[in-house]
Amino acid sequence: MKSKIYAMAVLFVLAAIGTRAGSLKSNDEKHWRPGIQDKDSIIVTFGDKTRLIIYGENRTELEKIMKYDLNALLKDLKMRLDSTKADTTFLREEFNGNKYLKDADQVADKDYVRIGLRGIHIKDGDTKVSIDGSGVEVKEGDEVVGSDSTYRRIGKRFQRKSWGGSSPRKGFNVALGLNTYGTNEATAGFNKSDYDLKPFGSRYVSLGYVASASVARGKNARLHLDFGVDFSWYNMMYDGNNTIAKTDDGVEFRDVVDDQGKPVEVRKSKLVVPYVNLSVMPTLSFSHSFISYISAGAYGGYRIGSYTKVRKVGTKDVDHDRRNFYIEDLRYGLAAEIGIRNFPDFFVNYDLNYLFEANRGPSVRMLSFGVRLF
Repeated sequence: MKSKIYAMAVLFVLAAIGTRAGSLKSNDEKHWRPGIQDKDSIIVTFGDKTRLIIYGENRTELEKIMKYDLNALLKDLKMRLDSTKADTTFLREEFNGNKYLKDADQVADKDYVRIGLRGIHIKDGDTKVSIDGSGVEVKEGDEVVGSDSTYRRIGKRFQRKSWGGSSPRKGFNVALGLNTYGTNEATAGFNKSDYDLKPFGSRYVSLGYVASASVARGKNARLHLDFGVDFSWYNMMYDGNNTIAKTDDGVEFRDVVDDQGKPVEVRKSKLVVPYVNLSVMPTLSFSHSFISYISAGAYGGYRIGSYTKVRKVGTKDVDHDRRNFYIEDLRYGLAAEIGIRNFPDFFVNYDLNYLFEANRGPSVRMLSFGVRLF
């Protein structure tokens, strides 16, 4: 670990198993590691026989220890001690400190969708999206590609569903759900089982903003015309050891192979397609009803990239292949939403266009459904 922080598990073990560590003196601490007396360190004494020494190259590096959960580290150490049967007075253990970070978002080798008191954090490949009290930030790698630092969510958790002058959908929206094939027609040259999707691994994510104009106002109901813009991602996880590949004539679905050309088992294989979309949704809201609103309309989008992501069993390495895979650039379809007061809204989107270009891939249309959290 870059910060070179070493926990003296040796001393902790000596005290726990009652060995001759009681003779350890301050001069011994100097000989534990050459030059440690000249470096920044923290020494915590527990009684007369136990010491915990935290060593850092300098004060700045030493301050990084505050990012780690030492309680979790010591609990892990205790389990390791209980599992060993060796009768020894010396034990050396090396840990990957990243697993003990208090903020797990700093571990960059996994995809995730995290929802908590600190906001919503999403990572998919090189794309990271953070939504919290400071606003919205979208990153591609280390580059910020979108943000809305002026937006504040505080105190508005269910306010948009209350009876007001504007549409309940107005404002920033986050949607999480699943995607599947709404239409999967028999296509020459393709076997449907080769591109089946995992139901719960194929996720849909959307981040956007809705503006609204009131059309008609009644005592118990109002009609609004909502205009939205959003970024969305199709994550299509294949159910098997196969992946999609681009050829001169179209796409094909083939087994993932190793360097010797032998099929291997994969832990994750998916196709990711992001879009930027515009929508028009007439919305009918109600003042005194369990259902706060009903909305239906149309959307259109443009593909802004596509790539595959393959992770083989037994390795943490992830292979990416960034191509267009003959996916249609334009996306359009019909959408519907229903709002339930003081509860996340439900949405469904159905693409009227085929996912792939004609005669280049299977004849499938996408269907997405899930909940809107904001």
